[in-house]
Amino acid sequence: MVSTFSPNIQLEEPARGDLVGTWDTPVNSNMTLIDLVVGAVATIPVAGAPIVLSAAQFQSAAITFSSTLTASIAITFPTSFKKPYKIRNVCTGSSAFVITLQTTAAGGQVVCCPPGEAVDIVNDGTNLYFCDLDRIGAYWDYAGSSVPAWVSGCTVPPYLAATGGTFSATTYPVLASILGSTTLPDARGRARFALDASAGRISSAATGFSGSSVGSGGGAQATTLSSVNMPPIPITDPSHSHATTGTGNGSWVVAGAGGSQYGGGAFGIVNGSVAVVANVTGISAGNAVPTAFTNLPPAYIGGITMIRAG
Repeated sequence: MVSTFSPNIQLEEPARGDLVGTWDTPVNSNMTLIDLVVGAVATIPVAGAPIVLSAAQFQSAAITFSSTLTASIAITFPTSFKKPYKIRNVCTGSSAFVITLQTTAAGGQVVCCPPGEAVDIVNDGTNLYFCDLDRIGAYWDYAGSSVPAWVSGCTVPPYLAATGGTFSATTYPVLASILGSTTLPDARGRARFALDASAGRISSAATGFSGSSVGSGGGAQATTLSSVNMPPIPITDPSHSHATTGTGNGSWVVAGAGGSQYGGGAFGIVNGSVAVVANVTGISAGNAVPTAFTNLPPAYIGGITMIRAG
């Protein structure tokens, strides 16, 4: 009779009555294979050529890629040996070069190794996928200026840039459910606040956007004040003594001469008649151009924000 083999890591299963007196051969082979799967670390130097993993390499618990990348390369796993792996990429070289992990299955999903890190991936016999990244919907503040090559090189990129774009609910169904739409938040040049959740701390009446809707945004980096934003100046202000008078109800009348800070002229006082001893009626033509002032606190530019998508 002929031995069969387990479907995932190919342990030998002798048929009943076989290997009488030689049972130790498959048992010892199985023990060696289990030892590799549980504890072996394969270190593979890479350069610029693709690699098809040997049995000893793809049977290992962990695989470390080392040396200097001179081009983007593909690492091929078999479809017949299915298991999780710890993958570590300690290669030097341009960050534009990526290590792509794939199986021999046509159309199988591929992933890329983040540089300088160890990640968990699973080979299910057709696809390779990550199993230890952030929760879907979590934000990742990345210090780079663009989406890293290892992310965009995956068949299904695990992160999407939060730039207000749209995405496929078919590809990322969980993210679509979390956001309630297929539109990404737009984090470009904006601070992030927690959901107001009807607490009334970020209201659309004050800010112009809803604090209770994920992805809504607004605000401006600078504001130009108008006359309705200016506080009244007390008529007893001792620094100004340009006397004038006004009677009756009415509004302020600007009648200033260019070159002086405050203009002269009459203005009415509501509910009464009064002699005014301070000139606070307006701003002269020489100082009348509104100037915007910044709303931004002291800050630094940290990079881009991405969201875990799938």
